[in-house]
Amino acid sequence: MRKWLIVVNIIVVLIIGITGLVMANKVSNRELLSDYNKLNEEYQQLKDDYENLVDAQKALSDKASEKSQKDYSFIKRYHGRKYPPASGLRRYIGEEPLRIYPSSKAPYVYGDYKPEVVEMINEVEMMSEVKGNQETWCLVIDSMGVSGYAHRSDLKRIDEEAANSNGYGTAIETLGGFKVGDRIETLIGMLDQDYYLIYENSRIYVFLDDKNEEIMDPKDRPFSDTHSLDAFVGDTKHISRIRTDSSKFPLKDGYKVGDNAMEVVDFYASKYDYIDNPDLYYRYSEYTFILEDGHMLEFRINSEELNQSSVITSISID
Repeated sequence: MRKWLIVVNIIVVLIIGITGLVMANKVSNRELLSDYNKLNEEYQQLKDDYENLVDAQKALSDKASEKSQKDYSFIKRYHGRKYPPASGLRRYIGEEPLRIYPSSKAPYVYGDYKPEVVEMINEVEMMSEVKGNQETWCLVIDSMGVSGYAHRSDLKRIDEEAANSNGYGTAIETLGGFKVGDRIETLIGMLDQDYYLIYENSRIYVFLDDKNEEIMDPKDRPFSDTHSLDAFVGDTKHISRIRTDSSKFPLKDGYKVGDNAMEVVDFYASKYDYIDNPDLYYRYSEYTFILEDGHMLEFRINSEELNQSSVITSISID
């Protein structure tokens, strides 16, 4: 009997111990669950705060980008005019240099350089900084080949009559039938061929003797074996000088490049006077004749001194 009492006591003690352990474990689990829930709430709060911060930053960035494009970017809609006015030379009277794109906030093309005379290429219209208004900008290029945009109001049409008052003379001599004072469009239309355009103190239109020939760089033309007719154009698209080293463009009396130089010089010496002092006309050769005051007929030859074998290598009138 006593043994059974001992066994029962042991069993009771075990039951009490196990029950205590179970209860302690439940308390521990509740504490762990509570801690987990608290940490999860903190995590969710941190996640929400992060997402709010990212959204706010994105909204700020988008707004700044939108403002940048609105105020400063050239990525704007602008439209070329369907029927633009006639192109031609204009006097540039703007107070600021040309812009790289049609906007008053665009950077300048070339430092603080401002051209005096430009050729208008085309016009474009775009919305101005004042909402609802449109601005007209003109794409222009100057005699050095610098191009950019200017307000249409900054371009003044050059008065043809005033420009002609500078005088092209009476054009008593011609080359290939063309004369100083002709508009360059006349020469382009009559020759009906491609040309090269060189910017060298003025615009020089170069028409190659052989239409099938090509030159990689027009500036290399004087040092090449190609021959051409060159037209120098002034401020109003009128030709101020014509020069050729090609036999295809004779003078009015029929003399041309390749002819005997002594015969040619003797003929024109009977018609015109030589330049008075060759040293004062450093850009001309010594075989230059005065057509009128300020207008010359110049020959260049293939020898240092004129002799029976000399031939004409180029002819120029201005």
